[in-house]
Amino acid sequence: MERAIILEHSGRNDNLLSMKIFVKDDREQDTEEETSGTRYIIIPILIQLLMALLLFLRSRTAALNYLYALIPLLFATSFIGSYVYNRNGDMKLFSSAAILTTIGTALQLLIDQIYDPITSFSTIKLIVSFVVAIVFVMFYTLFRKLLNKSMMVYVMMVITAAIYTILLISGSDPNGYGTSAWIRIGGITVQLTDFTKVASIMFYSALFSSKTSHDDNQILVLSSIFFVINFIGSLLIKELGSFFILYFLHLSILYIFMNKGKKKKLYLLFIFFITVGALFLAFMLYKLILPSHDAGTMNTVTKALWPFLNKIHQRFSVTANINADPYGAGYQLLQGKKALWMAGWFGNTVNFHAIPVAESDMAYIALVNAFGHIFGFFVIFLFLRIMLSGSELSRKKMKEEKQDAVVAYASTILIVMQAMIVILGSCNIIPFTGLPIPFLSRGGTYLTLTFCLTGLLLHMSEEYEDEEEDEYVDE
Repeated sequence: MERAIILEHSGRNDNLLSMKIFVKDDREQDTEEETSGTRYIIIPILIQLLMALLLFLRSRTAALNYLYALIPLLFATSFIGSYVYNRNGDMKLFSSAAILTTIGTALQLLIDQIYDPITSFSTIKLIVSFVVAIVFVMFYTLFRKLLNKSMMVYVMMVITAAIYTILLISGSDPNGYGTSAWIRIGGITVQLTDFTKVASIMFYSALFSSKTSHDDNQILVLSSIFFVINFIGSLLIKELGSFFILYFLHLSILYIFMNKGKKKKLYLLFIFFITVGALFLAFMLYKLILPSHDAGTMNTVTKALWPFLNKIHQRFSVTANINADPYGAGYQLLQGKKALWMAGWFGNTVNFHAIPVAESDMAYIALVNAFGHIFGFFVIFLFLRIMLSGSELSRKKMKEEKQDAVVAYASTILIVMQAMIVILGSCNIIPFTGLPIPFLSRGGTYLTLTFCLTGLLLHMSEEYEDEEEDEYVDE
């Protein structure tokens, strides 16, 4: 009897010992997770300080101006990073966005000193973009309830059509490229085409809402109408770059989120062959109309078609042969090619001044030229990191609500897809679109849109990662 009691007592000690070890291991794991999370706040802060040193080596004036922007950058990184961390958000996504914002701010201040752009970088616009993004995320939670209404699909169609109508009537082209994608409100220029991208996210979110239950036929019909609205509107205002993003968004969302079936396959194949056929037709018409254009004998129809055909032909022909028009359509890309040659791993030391539109269209080339190819590859890595985070978020949301998965995927695509298109286009790998690159390019409207989409992704990442609580029961 006494021996049995001793054994029982020993068994309880063993249980207590194993429980203590388990609790200790759990605390060590929590500590490791906290350290891992906080480093994604510390790394952007260190890079912000590093950029001040690099700017000092390139331009002391740019470095001095950067110090004024450094204060809101440090504050935003600390405050937003702590907020996301405390709510179990995606810290890798936050860190990537914070670093890209830092690099973009430093680049724009350096561009002001080297390339003498038309506009100057404004720290106030940067702060306003942060504030608008925060307000957007706060109101999205309320607005999301409206997306469950079946009428919102049609509302987004009407809003999109209204945007293109306003641009067609009152749109302006401050850059002189023939694209009327902006409107002037007093002394402020707003790029309204960016709002069509937000409307697209809301449209597809409402289309795939579980509350409305659209069948496959309705999804194909409604999405096709919306697709046509964007296509016709883009043609009328001559903004095909943004439409390319919306084109990819349309096809990829249907491919990923629509139910499997023969209708989906036939539809996607139809769009593919129509696209290829349209490009061949555009080149054929260009060849047919070119003699009458040179002779000055074009009629009303060919005069209407010529601007579109000529633009498409220029984009593809310049990509195929950059030296075909070195002082015309190929000038911008040719100067970019020279800048890439001169960059080296750590940037050139002679301040290459001949990159056209370095503050917007060619911001990636300006970055590589100023800070080297190592920064160029680092930026690509950060965009891929955002892509991985957004894709993982969309996958997890798919298990809860398809509508949220669509929003996460669409937001990610609008950031990363545009970045990759701009990078590949400015490097003359694919046809150049002339779009701004997220985080790096100048422009209040698009910078605000980028922050809004990033903030939305961070907010959604906070919702799916629940805290794990281990309960210990002493029986």
